[in-house]
Amino acid sequence: MPISILRLLASVLSLALIASTSATAEPKVEMHRVGVNADDGSGWYPAVSTKGSFSILLPIPFNDFTTSDPGKGEVIHVVGGKSSEGIKFTAVETPVTAKTPVDIAAIPKSFSSSPANKVSDVSRNTKDDVDNLSFSVANSATTAHIRYIR
Repeated sequence: MPISILRLLASVLSLALIASTSATAEPKVEMHRVGVNADDGSGWYPAVSTKGSFSILLPIPFNDFTTSDPGKGEVIHVVGGKSSEGIKFTAVETPVTAKTPVDIAAIPKSFSSSPANKVSDVSRNTKDDVDNLSFSVANSATTAHIRYIR
């Protein structure tokens, strides 16, 4: 497994993370595929990241793209889509950087630092050097179910 954190965000989580700006340059988006509508016969859509190193089954058609921020030296690989009901399903792969906590248990704490957010259902396990962290974050506008894999 390459050194990365695979963030699996399933629910109503905006891609605001990807839209962050840099003081020196705007992030660039490279769209690989749009509206991929090829289910596997069971109603699920196999979403394989074109430039990332992950795949996931999504319940809706999806887009596949990569963003890069030259000012930060970051590349983010994304597959995701939005249902007709407005529910967003997204899987994101980002590199481990100096900003990535050494202990991923700090990640839910960073979400709960905002009084508007309620973090719940925190679960963590480690097996064969793979660290998994799952939790939910809710506020008055959205709910997100998040899974980090390192």
